[in-house]
Amino acid sequence: MTADVDEEPPGRPSPPPARPEGPDPPPAAGVLARAADRVRALLRDNTWVLALMILANLVVILGAGALWYALGGDVTVVGVTAGALLAFAGAMLPLIRGRGQHGDEQRGRGQHGDGQRGDGEDGDGQRGDGQDGDGQPLWPPLILAVTPLAVLLVGLPALGVKTYLESRPVDLTNDLSLKLDGPVEDRDVVTASAHADRAKSRLTVTFTVTEFDPASPVCAPASTLTVTPHSRGARITPQTRPSDETFTFDLGADRKDIRLTVAVRAERNCRLNLSVDSARLD
Repeated sequence: MTADVDEEPPGRPSPPPARPEGPDPPPAAGVLARAADRVRALLRDNTWVLALMILANLVVILGAGALWYALGGDVTVVGVTAGALLAFAGAMLPLIRGRGQHGDEQRGRGQHGDGQRGDGEDGDGQRGDGQDGDGQPLWPPLILAVTPLAVLLVGLPALGVKTYLESRPVDLTNDLSLKLDGPVEDRDVVTASAHADRAKSRLTVTFTVTEFDPASPVCAPASTLTVTPHSRGARITPQTRPSDETFTFDLGADRKDIRLTVAVRAERNCRLNLSVDSARLD
């Protein structure tokens, strides 16, 4: 009795299965595409979700533009806001059109009966191969989600940085200049002025007074200064203090331009050097 010549010997591995003929299957959708498809289906099937998305886009875009402009932002922010609104409107049109088409398809299925299905579709209106099959693009839901998120990601840090910078004091030590022609004497009046890059309402300044001639008798400790701020629209009481003390003034409103007059009282024949030791706006 002989063995069949077509029978494979024991222990030999079986050959791999033959590759099916035809075109390769489409690659699986990426994470971003799947997320966009879910959001699109949610916006298509739920009116309240679409309404909330519209409200969120309008509030974030218009609110961010208005807030930035109110805080002194450049006029170009209007163009940026308009561009964002155009992108928002462009994203809404396909979604609204898709909702209308989806409603017509559902009504058409209801008229033909529940037992009849479209070619290649299951009971939920989805294609048998797992694709949506409605031909609607995926970019509208991405625009609706990305636009307010981008505005918040850019606007909130910028607002935080702006608030932090504005809360810091403005150093005017090197900017507060004195109009001097030389040493000062008793009853001399000196003007001090400065311009700040940020407006503040409280000024703190300290002057330094030293003897002009080191060989002369010491007279600086006995000198006093009378400082008067000149602020438009506000009446501020002058302050008189020893020359080495700090002056603090409430300017009544946020100011960028600072102007002071400093009146010197010293002993007779006492010549002094007057300078700014420190100055800041809070």
